[in-house]
This record gives sequence, structure tokens and C-alpha cells, in this order.
Amino acid sequence: MTDKTDIDFNTVMASSVHDMKNSLSIILNSAETLSNDASLNKAQHKAIDLLHIEGERLNNSFIQLLALYRIENKQYSLNIDSHNVYDCLEEAMFENETLLAHHNIELEIQSDQALEWFFDRAMTLGIINTIINNALRHANNKIILAASDQQSGLIISILDDGPGYPDTILNRNDTEQAGLSFNSGNTGLGLHFAKVVAEMHRKGEQYGRIEINNNGINGGGQFSIHLP
Repeated sequence: MTDKTDIDFNTVMASSVHDMKNSLSIILNSAETLSNDASLNKAQHKAIDLLHIEGERLNNSFIQLLALYRIENKQYSLNIDSHNVYDCLEEAMFENETLLAHHNIELEIQSDQALEWFFDRAMTLGIINTIINNALRHANNKIILAASDQQSGLIISILDDGPGYPDTILNRNDTEQAGLSFNSGNTGLGLHFAKVVAEMHRKGEQYGRIEINNNGINGGGQFSIHLP
């Protein structure tokens, strides 16, 4: 007789993702060490930069998966506090310096430097970094990080000068599953993560939300986070 053991697949997956994230950290540290090796030629340095960039993208996906698991299992609550919005955008710019340089993309910040707002800084930065990473794949020369205090709340937007979002995303009312396609490899994880985190920001009857359109630079993509 064989004992039957009930396995919580979500827990196993979360544990596996955590282990993979630890292994990835070792790979990224090794890539960082190699990038400082002056004996390597230009082509080798470029290959290492690409390894580092794709590794960071994978690391961000792992972080999102773990965060969504904790949120789903009531193990995470937002750390809402007052933050300087310009400083948050500037931090995102610095975190993506290697990516921006690799793609030869200029990033400009448009925000009042004195603008303050209440939000979860780590989670909001996670959204911004994810969208910057996506914009880098489509932008031609420029990305803008913009923030403003509107009557409806704080709006943080990431605009690029690429071809814009495809109709498969724009025509969907439910952005939670926008662009979901296992055949193409686009799981929509970043959009789902952004939607969940934005909606966790609440003020009375107001909920945070995300918005996607092609009102970016010269008709490029624009992704906005609305926080009450």
C-alpha cells in the first residue's frame, strides 16, 4: 500500500522559485565580477552585459511571482508611507542605468521634485522597473518617467517612442490577463503584478488602477499607475 501525500503545488512552486532566485543571484554576482575584468575584449563585455540584463529581468519575474504568492496567501500587506515621488523615479533610473546604456536609450524624468505621496515604495518601484524593462525592448531612443498630482490622485506614467501597444492589449477591458499567450511566451505576469499592486492601494472607496494606451512619445506606448 502506498501512502498518498497531498502536495500544495503553489507552495512547492514558491519554494522552487525562491531556490532558483538564490541560484540566479550567484550567476549575477559572477557576471558582475567578469564585467570588471579588463582583459576581456569589447565583444566579450557586451555578451556579459546581455547576460546581466537578462538575468535581472528573470530576477524581477521571480520577485513578482513570490510577491503574488504572498499576496494571494494573505502573507503580505502594503507598507504605505509618505515618499518623495521624484526620488522614487530617480532611483528607478539609476537601477536601470546598465539597461539604458546597453540599448542606447535616453531616460528623462518629468516631475515636481517636491511631490510627496503615500504609497508602497518597494512595490511601486517593482512596477516601474518592470514597465521600463518592457519599454526598452520597443523604444527607439527615449523613455520618459512622468509623475503629477491630479484631482483623481497621483499618476505615474512611463512613456516611450516605440510603435505602441498592440491591439491585443489595448482592446481588452480586463488588463489583468492582457496579452496572455503561452504560445508566444508572453504570460502577462508584469501586467497582472502591476494591476494587483495598484488595486491594493486604497483610500476610502477609491482604488488604484493601471491604464495602457498609445499616447506616449510620437504615438508610442504609455503605461500609467493611478494611486488614490
